[in-house]
Parts: sequence; C-alpha cells; structure tokens
Amino acid sequence: MDDSFETMKKIEEKWKLPECLLEYLRTHPESQYIETEDEDSFDGIVIHLYGANDLIKGQEGYSYNPVEKTIIEDWNPNYIVIANADADPFCIDISDINSPIYYAMHGMGDWDFEEYCDSFESFLNLLGIQ
Repeated sequence: MDDSFETMKKIEEKWKLPECLLEYLRTHPESQYIETEDEDSFDGIVIHLYGANDLIKGQEGYSYNPVEKTIIEDWNPNYIVIANADADPFCIDISDINSPIYYAMHGMGDWDFEEYCDSFESFLNLLGIQ
C-alpha cells in the first residue's frame, strides 16, 4: 500500500482535522520551509510548515513527550501544531469550525497563545502559498 495513503490514514484516525488542512496534507507529504518576516520585529524568520509525513512527529515536545511516551497534560488537546519557527509553535484549533491558527513563544514557562490568523487558508496566504 502507498506510504502517503497510510500516513494520511493515521492522521485522519488520530484527529478530526478541517478539510482545508487535510487537502493541504494530501498534496504536501513533505514539509516546507518558508522564509518570511516577523510582523512585529521585521526580522527574517523561517517557518517550518509540516507536511503529512511530519505532522504526527511535529507534536513531540508540545502535546507529546517522546522520552516518557506520554501525553503532556497541560497542552490543549484541540491545538495541533502545524508549523514552528525556531520551536515557537503555530497551532490549528480543531475545536473551532473556522480553524484559527494560534502562535506562542516557547520557553516562557506557560503557553500564552495568541491568534495569528483567522483560518488555515489565511495562514497559507500569509506565507505566500496558494
């Protein structure tokens, strides 16, 4: 059986993702690295946007502890990390029908997420991905 089919099957069994993200993952098995500018500091940053092959592993250190093989209890289970910039996660909220994207800086003690985009489609547009 095709590896990409098996990967998508695992993803769809694990989460109920919005169709727009599923479509992206079906057509992007590999991750993309997008150079962009931080809208606050205007510094250049690189966003690692996960493809299907990296989405499940991309949760490690956020919602899943791979060393202890346990769920991280204080992580919002509706937040799926879809990208990161230097380990600062971009998460899609799968509990919201509009699927907003949230962002937080890591290493701050607690996760303080703020809305980054109102939808996955807006996130892709912001990154210049059509």
